[in-house]
Amino acid sequence: MDENVFGFVSIMAFGCGIYGLYAYIQMRRTGSINETLLLGKKYSEYMCRDKTAFVKKALPAVLVFGITATVYGVIDMIHCFVTPIPVLDYTGLAVFLGMLVWYMVYTTKLKNKYF
Repeated sequence: MDENVFGFVSIMAFGCGIYGLYAYIQMRRTGSINETLLLGKKYSEYMCRDKTAFVKKALPAVLVFGITATVYGVIDMIHCFVTPIPVLDYTGLAVFLGMLVWYMVYTTKLKNKYF
């Protein structure tokens, strides 16, 4: 049972990472804000005071989120479904969680500045 739960977490992390990379490409191409990853329900892209500056500062964070989540998802899937690699898996988890905290703090500061 525990392996299935952790396997599900690895698939979710991988999916979130792929979505983060997709959002990065879309934001870079169109210049619009990905409201799902960056804003939440209380904010709308149209409420932004300087959309260009917000996107410029948010793009690196979205890229780091996408890469880190994708890499951790792959590592965890290998750990859960192929062969146990506990040291690498725990290290990846620590890096992923640290990045997630940084991402939330950074994007919250951006929202406070531009909305």
